[in-house]
Amino acid sequence: MFDRRLIEDFDWVLLFTTITICIIGFVAIYSASYSYGTETPYFKKQVLWFFVGLGVMLIVTMIDYRIMERFSPFLHLLMIFLLVLVLIYGTGGSGSRVHRWLKLGPVFIQPSEFVKFTLILYLASYFNDSRRIGDLGVKDIFWPLLATLVPFFLIIRQPDLGTAGILLFIFITVIFLVGIRLKLVLVAIGLSVISIPFVWIFLLKPYQRDRIITLINPEMDPLGQGYQIIQSRIAVGSGQIWGKGYLQGTQAQLNFLPARHTDFIFSVFTEEWGFVGGVFLVLLYAFLILWCLKYVGKTKDRSGSVLTVGVTSIIISQVIINISMVIGILPIVGMPLPFMSYGGSAMLSHMIGIGLILNIRMRRYDI
Repeated sequence: MFDRRLIEDFDWVLLFTTITICIIGFVAIYSASYSYGTETPYFKKQVLWFFVGLGVMLIVTMIDYRIMERFSPFLHLLMIFLLVLVLIYGTGGSGSRVHRWLKLGPVFIQPSEFVKFTLILYLASYFNDSRRIGDLGVKDIFWPLLATLVPFFLIIRQPDLGTAGILLFIFITVIFLVGIRLKLVLVAIGLSVISIPFVWIFLLKPYQRDRIITLINPEMDPLGQGYQIIQSRIAVGSGQIWGKGYLQGTQAQLNFLPARHTDFIFSVFTEEWGFVGGVFLVLLYAFLILWCLKYVGKTKDRSGSVLTVGVTSIIISQVIINISMVIGILPIVGMPLPFMSYGGSAMLSHMIGIGLILNIRMRRYDI
């Protein structure tokens, strides 16, 4: 029999905030792709993916998250298998250096978007055991670390530094939440510093190193690696206080800004809506993040807390990386802005994340 408390405890504020950001994304994507003409209907596709995402989110909310946790090792292994297939059969855009998608008939899926959430489910399941909480040592985090590093290196090979870095951020956030020995933290920091030259020489592709170098001085290669940063800064800055007006952004409409419907959607938005619009959007994201974390400290359900913090860490990291990237604080890494940037896999995966949090909120009476 259906429990009425599931509806009574449904978090409508979280749902409406998410939908609001998605609608703003529709408006921005329509403007970003307006100059493409009707041959590239990104706007219509994004709206379609939004409704598919709502359906997936509804399914996720209906299945008790504790049931999903039981299958999390199998789900995570499935995503790892798909990441291996990406390295063998993966595809990318025209002239793209990256191969992040699997083509299944007319549909392209990006497994790296979904592995973030299977990792969170696995970590929640693993740390739900009270024996694995507080003063964690190397033995206690071996399996979670392995579950993080395997997809991390597979995604690095695509290459996709941004998503790979988010996996590490999820792991670190969860580890600090459940408790880890200070000595282990200091050792990890030391090893990270020592590994920087190794990462620079052996893991980073030449074009990725160039992006980091041109971040400091993009004018040294204004028509090459510095082009995206320069055009994005122009778009953001030219919006000034109130913006140029809807569909009036010259960087987007005159095709100066690359990847404007995906990675640089924030640049398109701020050029048209200005500093005021940009601040409003950032505050909306801040509200979404804080609302997601609202009950973390009040629940006795450890796995629910881990899931909530894990999903929120994805949103936080992607918002910070994307906005920092388009204003020139961080190098270009190809990171979509959650619920705003065009992309079916990104929309579905983030809707799954919101569905997980709604799932936990609906069942908090049963904790």
